[in-house]
Amino acid sequence: MRRGRALRLLRDRRRPRAQRGEHGAGHDRALAGSADVRGDRPRLHRIDRRAPRRGVPRRRAVAEPGGGAAAGRGDRVTAAELAPKPRLAWADTAKGLLIVLVVFWHVVMKSYLTIDWRIGLPIPGAWGLISDIAYPVRMPLFFLISGCFAANAVARPWAAVFRSRVLRFLYLYLLWTLIHMATMWAFPDFPTLVPRSVAEFIEAITISPPNAWYLYALALYFLVVKGLRRLPVWIPLAAAAALTTAVGAGLIDVVSNRGSLLANLLYFLIGTSFSRQIIGFAARPRPVLAAVGVVLYLAAFAAVRVTGAEEIPGVWPAVALIGLGAGMAVAPLLARSRRLGTGLSRLGTRTLQIYVIHMPVLALADALVAGWVSDAGKAVQLVAAVVLPVVLTAVVIAASLVIGDLITRDRLSWLFDLPRRRARAEIGHRRRLPWRTPVAVVALAAIGLAATGAAALPATPARIPQQSAQHAGEVSIGATGDILLYDASGTVPADHGAGHFDRVRPWFTQDLVTGNLEQAISRDTGEDKCGTDAECLAFRSDPDSVAGLAGFDVLNLANNHSRDFGQAGYDDTRAALAGAGIHAVGGRDEVVYTRIGEVTVAMIGFAPYGEFNRVTDLRRVRAIVRTAAAHADVVIVQAHMGAEGANADAVTPGTETMYGEDRGDPVAFSHAAIDAGADLVLGHGPHVLRGMEWYHGRLIAYSLGNFGGGGVFGKDPATRYGAYLSVRLRADGIVIAGRVQSVRFDYPEGIPEPDPEGGAARLMDQRGHRDFRGAAARVGPDGVIAVP
Repeated sequence: MRRGRALRLLRDRRRPRAQRGEHGAGHDRALAGSADVRGDRPRLHRIDRRAPRRGVPRRRAVAEPGGGAAAGRGDRVTAAELAPKPRLAWADTAKGLLIVLVVFWHVVMKSYLTIDWRIGLPIPGAWGLISDIAYPVRMPLFFLISGCFAANAVARPWAAVFRSRVLRFLYLYLLWTLIHMATMWAFPDFPTLVPRSVAEFIEAITISPPNAWYLYALALYFLVVKGLRRLPVWIPLAAAAALTTAVGAGLIDVVSNRGSLLANLLYFLIGTSFSRQIIGFAARPRPVLAAVGVVLYLAAFAAVRVTGAEEIPGVWPAVALIGLGAGMAVAPLLARSRRLGTGLSRLGTRTLQIYVIHMPVLALADALVAGWVSDAGKAVQLVAAVVLPVVLTAVVIAASLVIGDLITRDRLSWLFDLPRRRARAEIGHRRRLPWRTPVAVVALAAIGLAATGAAALPATPARIPQQSAQHAGEVSIGATGDILLYDASGTVPADHGAGHFDRVRPWFTQDLVTGNLEQAISRDTGEDKCGTDAECLAFRSDPDSVAGLAGFDVLNLANNHSRDFGQAGYDDTRAALAGAGIHAVGGRDEVVYTRIGEVTVAMIGFAPYGEFNRVTDLRRVRAIVRTAAAHADVVIVQAHMGAEGANADAVTPGTETMYGEDRGDPVAFSHAAIDAGADLVLGHGPHVLRGMEWYHGRLIAYSLGNFGGGGVFGKDPATRYGAYLSVRLRADGIVIAGRVQSVRFDYPEGIPEPDPEGGAARLMDQRGHRDFRGAAARVGPDGVIAVP
């Protein structure tokens, strides 16, 4: 008999809690903020049905404090009270919808909008707007529901709730933060908050929670609410409201998920303080109120965005509260829907699995899809722009559920809950080794490695050119803007451009002199991008003109004119430069390395066009710059970017266009390059001078103007100025000194000559101060750059 009873006990312990009729069933207890969503009736625990030992009275059933009818009946417990309490359909449905919105928001913000869309239609922006609409209410509603079902536990003794309400969430938070650290190492470019070092991990588990911050918040909020429960309810609510208001208005400088951690306490407090009213409100559908609530929320959101009132204190909390009311009215209606309600309710019972698993899955999907879509043609991009957010959200959720099922079948319950003590009957029982989850993890890891390997950049060359340095442990760079010797279709100089730079060539004394060659040096290939278009411009000079470029070491070809005469003209240009001992840079995935003394310098060229490294593809920008930084001490970025013309001298955040082309966002590009490891950004393309900016101690020259006119540039007097920028850097990329030497030229001759009045230096200083204020690189009258 004892053996049979033990076996029955063992089988019962292995069954899911919901099947055993225990209060607290549900795989997603963490996301509900309570053991389940079964209402607020009292829980009974420590029930002992065994016969009492001699001299020891039978232990009575203890009702949860504040439990209601059963609390005062002593040890008389009815079967109805011991029966499992039904789940609240509206709560499961709401959680299901919210976890879909969480995954959808991550899909859009972390993957979809980082794709280099070149379709010329605002479809990506529309998806971004849709995700933004749900943002003010998504996490507040999650915490409101969590607070509702944590209300009873707040009144219980610490000993009864500390393990389930605090220790459990902290355990899951720590565990899944470690899992995310281990899985995300393969995706260094994926934009998510995950610790990538021991120092970041220590910060993450204390003050700057990463991906799994919701679990950390549940434990912290419960500690706060329970610790303050003896105070009048309005005091913690008022304090939390003030904190939410300050964060929403930007009055508190927060990083990572710290802002969300501070701002959402209010909604958890509202849930715990008014749980009975909230649950009662959601007990029946209110279609008219739901419709009015949704309309009011959308109107409030639109008003805030249109008027730019985001930073007015109290605005975002007010919008969130309107959204909470609308959400609580909509949830019962969705729950009544046979198909939609059932599907969302099922997701709502498994939100924990989706929440903790979906981020690594999304990173893998991003590695497989985003790069390919960025490089795809317009037709493919158009289809992807329309369907990708929905498809990717569905795939990520489905994959997360499959992995969760494998974990459950392998009985790895410690991944979703605190490890429990094994029953005596289980101690000698032989358990099967879990194999499904490890196989799935290995398969996904192999796919991830294959995806990252396929996107890997070419290795560094076995042999890097070596030259001596002017100063040990340093490197000096000389840089110009746009270069055009002459155009063969116009007036050809008698010397074929050989003396074009004679008046400024004495400046070319740095270790590495570079510029942007805005033309082809080629024979007539018979191919001209302009065809019969009289308004189109294509620039070419004969092969012998390369002699005029003496003194340059590396020239950038990533621009809109190096391929004016097709691939043949481009190849001729590279060959002509190589023949003159000048390196060309700018090809797709191309990095040019030079060893100067003991310092290795890497240079990369970018432009808005698919044949080159695109300035619009920030994901690729980070990848190639990070690769270069891993193999070089100093990384220099050449970038043909921004609008052009006499009125294009200002730098403002946002995309710049010209002739219907997306010419990139110069600020976002430059900052992304430096964040990835670049030490100096050299901009060109606007054909006018722009200001310079210090960013994280690195120098950005947004446009160095025209370094000569070649008979073409300079029709407008504003475009007849150029700069020769010389910079000295240490081996760690820090700028030691810098100077702007001013150039001007006449039209149409276009011969660059020193400007004794220092016009370029003056303009760059003025425009830098105008555009960047405190971050501007200030240039003195003598051209010397003030180094911070």
